[in-house]
Amino acid sequence: MTKVSFRDSAIHATRGLFGAISTERNIKIQLFIGAALVFFAILLEVSKVYIITIIILVFLVVILEMFNRGFEKLIDLISPEYNKEAGKIKDTMAGVVLATFTLAVIVSFLILYHPLMTFFRIVSENTTTLAIMILDILISSIILLCYYIKKVNYRNRINRKPFSHQQH
Repeated sequence: MTKVSFRDSAIHATRGLFGAISTERNIKIQLFIGAALVFFAILLEVSKVYIITIIILVFLVVILEMFNRGFEKLIDLISPEYNKEAGKIKDTMAGVVLATFTLAVIVSFLILYHPLMTFFRIVSENTTTLAIMILDILISSIILLCYYIKKVNYRNRINRKPFSHQQH
């Protein structure tokens, strides 16, 4: 067996991690939600223990999603044709990810509930702060929507066949 250096192992592991992040939509969504949860936990001055708990849960969900991705690819290699039992394995792995994601959401909600309620009570007492917050959310939403529309239009232009190749 060939001995692989630590450097090469680290390069392969990094390639696998970033490959999974760049190609798997669910991992991107999970990381986005996790980053938002950590951001709000820091913003609301939640204790470090709770922030660490949220970070661990986010990483656990992403790690299990990567296991799920690996199992699906392995099953597709072993059994490329439809197989009911292979489908059950894939469903079970997806269920593991869903259960862990649900756990992460519940724990994060329990951690952030009281600080969020306190924050909203303070903000609602000051109309100027509330107006600025609503305006900020609206502007951010418009920017994100424009970015999304631009990205979809760009993808559609790339995937569109040239006019001369279209059927008449």
